[in-house]
Amino acid sequence: MAASRAKVCQMDGDSSMSQSQNSPQWIKYSLISLALLALGVGFAMKLKQSPPASKTEAPSAPATAESIDAGSLEGKTAPEFKLKRFDGQEVNLANYRGKIVFLNFWATWCDPCKEEMPSMQRLYQKMQGKPFEILAVSLDQGGKLAVDAFMKKNKEAFTFPILNDSEQNTSKKLYHTTGVPETFIIGGDGKVVKHVIGAYEWDSPQILDYFEGLLKKLPPAGNV
Repeated sequence: MAASRAKVCQMDGDSSMSQSQNSPQWIKYSLISLALLALGVGFAMKLKQSPPASKTEAPSAPATAESIDAGSLEGKTAPEFKLKRFDGQEVNLANYRGKIVFLNFWATWCDPCKEEMPSMQRLYQKMQGKPFEILAVSLDQGGKLAVDAFMKKNKEAFTFPILNDSEQNTSKKLYHTTGVPETFIIGGDGKVVKHVIGAYEWDSPQILDYFEGLLKKLPPAGNV
């Protein structure tokens, strides 16, 4: 099968390509991990052993730029942030605990970003009514003017929240992004499950299966 490439734009506005497989490897490995986890849980339930002594662990503190090495966010608590939508409404990441969060960093000048956004919208529509949210964070230095111009050309095309990070304090300082698009999948416990660099078809069958697997792992509402 011929290889495809995941497109990425560097922060200077140039478009580059990072190699990937037609079926993204991160999806293959993630689905395998979910399957192994399910097998492990089933095996553990069959073991007749007395339960181990309970341990009291201190809750993990919110991650900050100082406490995270670049490129090591997977498995860590996602850095908390507050950003404003372009309608002025403030969005606080902490308010999405208990949901799967699709955090996407993008820019209007990035062609790969614009190429993947329709599939993000289709994913968003397919996940309606489920504990799932997309937060698309714009890195445009032009801020509202740049995004407004883009949205006028795409009227009613995208209904997920679009946030403003024109100073790139969240993208670069907290999430250590080096280009766009970059996507962070955050679990219901607030930890980064997967960091994906490059544009993808986010409503492909494999990726939909991946998100459904994450949703099944969420605790019942109110038990987060």
